[in-house]
Amino acid sequence: MGGRRLVSLLFSRAGVSNWICRRRMSTLSVSDGSSRSTKVLPWLMLPPAVEGGQVTHNFYSLGESRVLSIRGGGDGFNIDDTKFVGSSKGWLALLNKTNDDLLLTNPLSQRHLKLPPVPLNPNNIFGCVEGLITSFSPNEEEEENCRAMMIYGYELAFCCPGRSTEWTPIGSRLTNDGFNGSEVVRVYESFVYSAAQELFFCVTENSDFEAWDLRDPHSPVMIPMNDLSADPEMYPVAYRSREELVMKYLCRMMRSLVVDEKSGQLFLVIRFVANNVDSNGSFVSPDLCYDESLPYKTIDFDVHKYDPESRAFMYMDHGSSLGGDDDGLALFIGTNHSFAISAKDYPEGFVKPDSIYFTDDLLRNDFDDDDELDYGGHDIGIFSYKDRSFSPCYYPSDAKSFRRISPSPMWYTPTPPL
Repeated sequence: MGGRRLVSLLFSRAGVSNWICRRRMSTLSVSDGSSRSTKVLPWLMLPPAVEGGQVTHNFYSLGESRVLSIRGGGDGFNIDDTKFVGSSKGWLALLNKTNDDLLLTNPLSQRHLKLPPVPLNPNNIFGCVEGLITSFSPNEEEEENCRAMMIYGYELAFCCPGRSTEWTPIGSRLTNDGFNGSEVVRVYESFVYSAAQELFFCVTENSDFEAWDLRDPHSPVMIPMNDLSADPEMYPVAYRSREELVMKYLCRMMRSLVVDEKSGQLFLVIRFVANNVDSNGSFVSPDLCYDESLPYKTIDFDVHKYDPESRAFMYMDHGSSLGGDDDGLALFIGTNHSFAISAKDYPEGFVKPDSIYFTDDLLRNDFDDDDELDYGGHDIGIFSYKDRSFSPCYYPSDAKSFRRISPSPMWYTPTPPL
């Protein structure tokens, strides 16, 4: 059966047989012989296409090195008014830019789940949702335990998909600035869910760390982590020379938390993004303000692994294996729910070990209707942590080839239709 015909059958809204589902997923996954052995390689979500009011989702499959197109799934949202604000557990999170309605949609099962609208408050800019993740896939089996968490404006909030009528704000709004003792707004930057610990972990721009237990939605509990620290010699910037130190401090630093569910390890990834670079990827000026006529570019990463004994994030030298003991982890970060997989679980060459697969996390120009803007969504690639080299992932990684990509691509973890 031809590949396109099989894709069309699999993703038809008229029903999917279990036999076709198993056959199709087997071409994308690797079995280890266990009862829950399906390991599906991530997909890169590409900009969708719209024709005659029908949406076609496009994904680049790492396992097959080709683009898969899934027709349908346009019910419940207008793609022209939509901002993609997250990808988690096989679902995409979409925000209606005209009224702040939120929707979870599963391109494979064609299911949609409306979430409560984004709450408005004096500290929240209309439409300013920076990310959304879920603890489980909100299907019938896990719906009761599923929690959705979002960063909106500067704050955190959670809900129970399918059951909540509104979001519950959580977290402290203010924190100590660390310099003169004054209080500043606490800007949440990244979060991740650990199924092993049943906790959401969060990090702020001021390097505040905290964990949330949301199992009882009526009584959310913050786990005190005030004594959580980081390697003082290599945080927030690890460097081997003064030149590297200066260069990194001229960059925009972006933090991502990543959990490897297989080992339970928690990682803090710091990404260094150079603003306003020329066609060679070099700084035009050391200015943290964006020049919309010039692209930005990720130039380096530092990874810190959490050590439960010392309760600290310890810097991982660039010559070491990300997973330790040569596990060869690959970390996937961006607007998606960050995750890690072991390259050893897949045939050689499918996943680059000790690498960071990254997509653009700035959501630059996502609310701008000016189609003449040249850049945004373009900062995508694969970073080898051992030799600090970059390679492309579907899109070119050299600055002279950068072009605006809207909406910004993100990593998607496919799950079989339910």
